[in-house]
Amino acid sequence: MSTFSTLRRLGCAAGLLLGLTTAQAQAQAQAQAQAQAQAQAQDHASHHAPAAAASSPAPAAAADPALTEGVITRVDARSGKLTIRHGAITHLDMPPMTMVFGLQDAQQAAQFKPGDQVRFRVEDQAGTLVITRIQPAS
Repeated sequence: MSTFSTLRRLGCAAGLLLGLTTAQAQAQAQAQAQAQAQAQAQDHASHHAPAAAASSPAPAAAADPALTEGVITRVDARSGKLTIRHGAITHLDMPPMTMVFGLQDAQQAAQFKPGDQVRFRVEDQAGTLVITRIQPAS
């Protein structure tokens, strides 16, 4: 193979690689823009939520997308922790799974038992997932 054809192949390969890198960067930028637009739309919607809630008699729990549905599988009242099989926690980008959560108010653990269906809000507090709000699902 001649030096010219080797250089030509290397140039084609470099061009393909550059094209892939550019496409990946564009896709990433588009995904970030969509995420920002979605966050702004949610923020905008939250500013109008009280007016919307006043005009429609929808149940408060169903109207609160910040709450995640789950089923308690274990209660540790001493440590104030609940094991919950939950749906997707969208604001933390977490898929459905079963995991242990601490309660912000540890005394709440005594109010629940395995099998209880709940709706809850969990927050990342310094790397620890903590339930800041919990209520029966019904």
